[in-house]
Amino acid sequence: MRREDTKEIILEKALELFSQHGYDSVSVGEIAKAVGIKAPSLYNHYPSKRAIFDAIVETTAQRYKD
Repeated sequence: MRREDTKEIILEKALELFSQHGYDSVSVGEIAKAVGIKAPSLYNHYPSKRAIFDAIVETTAQRYKD
């Protein structure tokens, strides 16, 4: 899997989990498990759970700008 593909999958799975359980109730480990990677590997793509959330917001904002 390419790095960019993994980054996009992380955002998709994180958004699903945040929508279902709320941001505070979802751990980085749960996101990694949903993606099919180990939690330390997730940090190769995003430095924190907040960075994942910020990327989701930015991606969503870009969709509505264009």
